[in-house]
Amino acid sequence: MSELAQVDGWADANAQAHAIRTGHTTAVGLVQTYLDRIGEFDDTLRSYVTVAGEQALAEAAAADQRVRDAAPGEPLPAFLGVTLSLKDVIDVGGLATTHSCKLLADNVADEDAPLVGRFREAGFIVLGKTNVPEFCTSMTSSELNGVCRNPWDLNQTPGGSSGGAAAALAAGLCAVAHGTDGAGSVRVPAAYCGLVGVKPTRGLSTAGPEEGAAYFGASEDGIMTRSVRDAAALLDVMARSRWAPVGVAHHLDGLGVEPGPLRVAVSVEAPMGVTEDETAQATHEVSELLSSLGHAVQHATPPWGTILAVADGPAWVPGLAALVELDDIESLEPRNRPLGRRLHELRVIDHARWVERARAATVEFCRFWDDIDVLVTPTCGIPAPSVDFAPWDQSPDEHLATFMSFPNFAQPFNLSGQPAISLPLAWHSSGLPIGIQLVGRHLEESTLLALAAQLDQARPWADRRPSAI
Repeated sequence: MSELAQVDGWADANAQAHAIRTGHTTAVGLVQTYLDRIGEFDDTLRSYVTVAGEQALAEAAAADQRVRDAAPGEPLPAFLGVTLSLKDVIDVGGLATTHSCKLLADNVADEDAPLVGRFREAGFIVLGKTNVPEFCTSMTSSELNGVCRNPWDLNQTPGGSSGGAAAALAAGLCAVAHGTDGAGSVRVPAAYCGLVGVKPTRGLSTAGPEEGAAYFGASEDGIMTRSVRDAAALLDVMARSRWAPVGVAHHLDGLGVEPGPLRVAVSVEAPMGVTEDETAQATHEVSELLSSLGHAVQHATPPWGTILAVADGPAWVPGLAALVELDDIESLEPRNRPLGRRLHELRVIDHARWVERARAATVEFCRFWDDIDVLVTPTCGIPAPSVDFAPWDQSPDEHLATFMSFPNFAQPFNLSGQPAISLPLAWHSSGLPIGIQLVGRHLEESTLLALAAQLDQARPWADRRPSAI
């Protein structure tokens, strides 16, 4: 009863779901709590671009009625009545999908995307759509939707491109947050906002022929949560579909199993840019913790150059060219205009040649994991920078220079397609969170989650709250 007595908007999704099912709280009460907090804080944070308040309350009332009408022992959806935010790149019927592009401000979706349907089948209530940079190409700042701010320090960015999702969850404006991760776009915001962020193996979540790019890509749907158990449970929800065997994913069930002694490599050598001292020291402290937990730790760095050699290729096509006509390219934000033109000119053969290069690079890069089980790095080599670090009106050259020096440890694994998770295991002297990344072999999410749960037990973070709101 002690856990149930403390269930509120800061509790993780599993605790909230259990409290709703057992009548210790109501879905309506939790939704109203979040809507009140959104009203109080989000004019400053700008984490949401659309809030579906009336619909969310109606769905919450229906969830509460379903609980009351359920027969004893009747199974209910695992997350009945629990709130979820969705990144403004995925379709929700009746809401606009803008990609933070002013040309798409009125781009209202006719129906839910298949993944949204999967979330709804699990019982989730969609609170709204969260802020992104235009077409997810920078930190979360756009001409259409403004500057999103970090609830740990309002002068700092929550990262990108799932910055709105991270800010909303960290500020207590939803229970869990959906994001997409094309170059660290879930893991970096999670690191900057003190959350768990997961990018699954490429293709783990599939809608089969219902939806999906016709091309090999670097971006995956991911999730941000307050706890490891929520991350495991949400991966199970995302991985289940009519196109994949029902038993394909049992990540939550595996959390009770100790990971056993693992071979762990630790590196603070950034793929590009430089890791600052406090972040490096925090990573070394985690390596010492892993040693104390019985894991065999060595210091070794993957061959970043092998996988980054394909970073300049067409990893996601046609991308924005599918949504913006060539005649409208000049209406995009400055940094995206050259990208839009290149994508319109791209040939299928160009992409096919890049795919073969990327697959060959992945095979070579992943040999690093022949002798280890998990790689541990910072998620990003610096704490959250200023909201002015990468403003929406940067020129293409300014934008390129900014990110060529950005020590992003997450991007290589979008190219290789490996699973990775960011954990809020450390804190900077400035008070900002420091994320630590765990990376495994393809389809070995369970190993990462088991190790993450062990680290959570050893160095818990659940009681930490943002200091700027």
